[in-house]
Amino acid sequence: MTANIEVILFDMGGTLRNSIPTSEAAKQEKVSQIMALIGASESPEKFVQLLVGRSRQYIKWARETLTELDEQKLWTKWMLPEWPVDHVEKLAIELNQLWREATATRILFPETKETILALFRRGYRLGIVSNTVSSVEVPRALKEQEIAGCFETVILSCKVGMRKPDPAILLEAAHRMNAQPENCAYVGDRLDRDVEASRKAGFAKVIIRRDSQAFPAHRADFPDVIADHYIDDLKDLLELFPEVENRKEIGPRFDASLSTMWLKRNFPRLPDLLEGARRLGFASVELNHQMNSAMLDGVDPGRHKLSSIHEPCPADISTEELKERDWLISSPDEECRQRGVDSIKRSIDLARQWDLPVIVVHCGMVSGDLTLEKQLRKLFDAGLMATEEYRGIKQRLIETRASLIGPRLEALKKSLQELLDYVHPHRIRLGLENRYHYFDIPSLDEIGELMKLAGPERLGFVYDVGHAQAMDRLGFYPREEWLRRYASRIIETHLHDVKGVSDHLAPGLGEVDFDLVASYLPSDAIRTLELLASNTPEQVKAGLKYLAQHGCIKAI
Repeated sequence: MTANIEVILFDMGGTLRNSIPTSEAAKQEKVSQIMALIGASESPEKFVQLLVGRSRQYIKWARETLTELDEQKLWTKWMLPEWPVDHVEKLAIELNQLWREATATRILFPETKETILALFRRGYRLGIVSNTVSSVEVPRALKEQEIAGCFETVILSCKVGMRKPDPAILLEAAHRMNAQPENCAYVGDRLDRDVEASRKAGFAKVIIRRDSQAFPAHRADFPDVIADHYIDDLKDLLELFPEVENRKEIGPRFDASLSTMWLKRNFPRLPDLLEGARRLGFASVELNHQMNSAMLDGVDPGRHKLSSIHEPCPADISTEELKERDWLISSPDEECRQRGVDSIKRSIDLARQWDLPVIVVHCGMVSGDLTLEKQLRKLFDAGLMATEEYRGIKQRLIETRASLIGPRLEALKKSLQELLDYVHPHRIRLGLENRYHYFDIPSLDEIGELMKLAGPERLGFVYDVGHAQAMDRLGFYPREEWLRRYASRIIETHLHDVKGVSDHLAPGLGEVDFDLVASYLPSDAIRTLELLASNTPEQVKAGLKYLAQHGCIKAI
């Protein structure tokens, strides 16, 4: 029986994914690209033979020592030891992927996505533990199938330095998921690696997926190694693992909300994100401006707690189209401005329907032309902030914005007054957010002017930590000054980390001073993590703990 199973861990190759050998011509084409990168002059045929021989030597060593190297060490020590180390290290991931593509085409089985989603929706906690020399292949494959968010942990041998059948790699997965081995099952395709590692780790069940052509010979090599179950198709797992009864809370829960910004490429449907957020430890979810009406179908606000709405939501007209057409609440064109107002009214209507207290509002922009700012950011990335060129572009941006803001600010005030009148009978507050681009509205001074339009019970400030950090780094507005002036008006904060001026990273992965942020945040402000989909579930979960350690959120 599998009644005690809470966690199901998967192997990748041969289990979730198939490998199809490439032709000799395709192999030589990929190897020619490798040769071009490193400046090799031998014939592709000979270079293929060289790499094949060295790969076999490495695999033999790895299996004997139960050790796996990362791409840099693999290619500098085994594959291309005679080439300049610095050069090979920089290219190692690219070289490795070209070689992987030279040897096989790797694609998920057709039933993989359907099976993983079914198990996730039935309440099982999922993870991956795979022997692989690629650090990028598995994450990329999961993103392409929109199932990356289903896996709480992804452990790749090249990232942790050990490989099956060493049970330590499975126990590491159980540890990361705070799960007991006796509540774990492992699904693989190899008797020698997967069954042996699972038994030694003390897992409750091990299931082997049989390949109709290769498995008979494989089983003959290991006649005494027996799995608990054998399947011929991943969908057979659904016969073994019924719906989980009495789903348990997983670790601490925090007074934080997760923006649906993280949905893209992690889950195929919004209800899956809502469940994933709960498992990660979020108390609620903010609906952001990537959600259209179709995506909202099937969402039950009574079952999943929602914190707020980031307009335009439903985004049946995308933010890109709104900007392109200047259908913004800052447009001096009356028809365009009214279109922008109507878009936000639809978000207010949704908030009324679902009894949500806050609408996060973007106040528009003075211009959509980012040419100058892109030049400025390029100079920043190159470390050239102290140059005359940087100072000159920055001054042109300041002068251009000042020349354009007048009619835009007046249009914005008119729009906000209309929206405040529209929302007045309801217990909903508008929250004006500081933005990422210099031509965006509001500036540091403008937010104070806008706050005069209504009292804090109707109008507030949404402090976006990452946007403030980026504007500070570029030299426009000191990040703390937003907090000094307007902390008392903060009704929500968007929390994410920043490296340089690249934002929406999981907290703890960048340079933001969250202790400083915590010292200003009102206790009743909504805390929302606004994260790129590229952040892994493990990084998101670690980000919650990081924010709690620095006082921005707390366990509830």
